[in-house]
Amino acid sequence: MDDQYLELYYYPLGSRNLSLSHPLSRGSDIWLLQRWLNRVSLLQANWPVELVPEDGVLSSTLLLGIRQLAKHMMLWQPWQICDVSYLIFGQLTGRFLTSQQTFGARQLLLGDEGHDVWVLQNRLVGANRRLALILGRAADGVYDRRTARMVRAFQRDSQPSFPHLRATGYVQADSLLAIWDRTIFGGRELQLGDRGLDVLSLQELLQGLGYRVDLTGVFDGQMHTVLSQWQQEKGLAITGRFTALECWRIGLERGY
Repeated sequence: MDDQYLELYYYPLGSRNLSLSHPLSRGSDIWLLQRWLNRVSLLQANWPVELVPEDGVLSSTLLLGIRQLAKHMMLWQPWQICDVSYLIFGQLTGRFLTSQQTFGARQLLLGDEGHDVWVLQNRLVGANRRLALILGRAADGVYDRRTARMVRAFQRDSQPSFPHLRATGYVQADSLLAIWDRTIFGGRELQLGDRGLDVLSLQELLQGLGYRVDLTGVFDGQMHTVLSQWQQEKGLAITGRFTALECWRIGLERGY
């Protein structure tokens, strides 16, 4: 990955609506959307989505690609990138997060608390076993010393792709970009009826653990049954919902 993203102005993912009425819009949020749209075929090879340049510049190709992605998940998508669009990428904002701090809207430091800290913890513990072991618990929204240790470990792991990222243990714009780029689920709890790349990624992970589930990106009845089966086998409460506890436990089953 080149360093072109460093030249882009930082916009938290989901912090603004994007449309072709402002065709020269540029920013890190657009770059992240381009990156994830180009990875869709790695998650679901049967979904034809046209590749887009990863230059951080808004284009009709990006808008069309997101509309195509939404169509595969039977999700309504307007001709602009808005809170519905960001939901596909696992980011709660706008009408879906009315009274809590949006993840990415502030830097996160030791002692901070809130929904955005919960998202940080949840995204990282779901990424791999090592990070889940460092935190040692499900996300609780409290930025303590264990959270700082986990963040430092993630920052070190991310340096091959983000060489300018320093292992500080606190979260600023550069760390947020790495988190959004390298993790996809953990930004919200998942339950029956939800749709998005976070659901698709979870389905792929369950497939890799030996469960029979279709890669639809839709949390449907089959997904509910499979997740309930996994919960039963792990001695968890059988709810059919993917909460912070499930995210931490499934992180423990992932490789380094």
